[in-house]
Order: sequence, then C-alpha cells, then structure tokens
Amino acid sequence: MPQKPIDINIDLNEQLGLNRPKQTGPDAKALERAQSLLNGERGKLGLHLLQGVPTLFQVAQAHSDDMEKRGFLGDATPEGDAVSDKARRAGYEGRTETLTASGAEQPDGVLREWLGQPQYQKLLLSESMQHLGIGCNDGLWTVILGAPASAQLSDIRELRAQVLRIVNDERRRASLTLLELSDSLGTAAQAHCADMAQRDYLSTNSPDGTSLAARAQKAGFTGRCVGCLTKGPLTPEEAVAAVLRTSRGNLLHPEIRFLGVAHTATRWTLLLGTR
Repeated sequence: MPQKPIDINIDLNEQLGLNRPKQTGPDAKALERAQSLLNGERGKLGLHLLQGVPTLFQVAQAHSDDMEKRGFLGDATPEGDAVSDKARRAGYEGRTETLTASGAEQPDGVLREWLGQPQYQKLLLSESMQHLGIGCNDGLWTVILGAPASAQLSDIRELRAQVLRIVNDERRRASLTLLELSDSLGTAAQAHCADMAQRDYLSTNSPDGTSLAARAQKAGFTGRCVGCLTKGPLTPEEAVAAVLRTSRGNLLHPEIRFLGVAHTATRWTLLLGTR
C-alpha cells in the first residue's frame, strides 16, 4: 500500500511576522534558489543531490496556484485530491511526499523552518529521495520530494549513461574514439556541481580558487582534464546540445577518452579527461 504523503503546513506570516505585498505567479529565480539551498544542505552531508523533474515542478506549481486562487493550505485540495495523486496522474512513477508553507516570497525562511525541526529535516535529507518539484505563488509554497520506483543508484547511472550515449553519438559521427565513464571524474564533477549549487556560481573554478582539475586529481584521476558547464537544461539531450554550442571543440577533441557527469539545480558539469 503506498504511503500517505506527509502534510507539513507552516504559516510563516505568523511565525516570522512577515508583511508582504501581493505577488502572483512563479518566480523562476526563487524556485531555483530553493533547489540550490536544499541541495546545498544535502551536499554538506555527502547525500546525492535532488534532481529537478519537470513533471513534479508542473504539479507543484499548479497546486500552489490552486492554493492561492482558492485560499487553502495543505497537501490536498478542499475536495481531497492529494498532490501525490496528481503527480501519479501526471505520469510520475514512484512515492512522493508533499510539503506546503505560507508566508515568504523567498525560500530561505521556509527551508530554515523545516530544517530546524527534526521530523521535517529527516524527510528533506532522506537518502531515499532523489527527485524534486517546487512551486510558489504569492508566498504559498509546494515542495514535492520523489522516490522513484527504481533504485536510486540506477537512476544516477542512467542519467550519466544517457549523457555518454549522446556525446558518443556526436563523436561517432565525427569518426572519433568513443568515451568511457570515469568514476573519479564523476566524483569530481558531482562535488563541483554541489559546490556551485550551494554557493550559487557557474565557473570551472570555485570562489576560493579550487579548480575542477584539482578536484579530479583529489578523486584519483591521473590524466589531464577539462570541464564543460551549462546552466538551465532539464534533460541530458538539452545539456549536451548546450555544451556543444559552447564547447564543441572540447567534446570532440581527439585526445579525450573519459567522461564524468553531474547535474544539480539546473547546473550541469561534463568533465572530460585524457589518458
């Protein structure tokens, strides 16, 4: 029997004393910041980062819009239609948990309240959760956490395998040697993606000067490497297309033999290495 979604309702107007002007509709930057903040907390603990799923984002936003329009707060409509059921009807396969909150246009206070309470922190930092959808309308937040039916590691491997297949299709058309996935490059790419999400930047060097090459060396990679970054794509196909527009020469360089892939908070890192 599927587990009932957890309903976590916090009115931040009451708890934080916020007086806010009315603003309707989604704020893309606020949604991205919410994902970055949450993944930043998970990254600190060495947890896999939550991957945004368009279906869950759409369901979450529709629920926040409905809460704003009809003046309710909770993980189900007044008629009893639960967010988890909406996600299932939209095509998401797996277990979902829903969190709702009211009172803040930006996610900092919302996540601070949830993470400050052990029972909610346990859910947000659960190893079983892999997927994420977020919606907000006039300070009414819906966060959907998803645990896919497949094992978590197989999902991560599949994402990396999809990127590898797409890159190798391009290299095959160019009569180049096909790439292999590298665990050490993947580890370095994931560490860099988590850092970019936590500190909100997009660069092959961190704000304190740590380079992708240094991360790769620390992870045990002995060859030379170069990083390709992009921000915004939601799928492997979109990510590779974006990197091909900006770094085609690197992806199709004849000396490249290995690939590491990471994705979080709409940021992608493709780390390419030589022997």
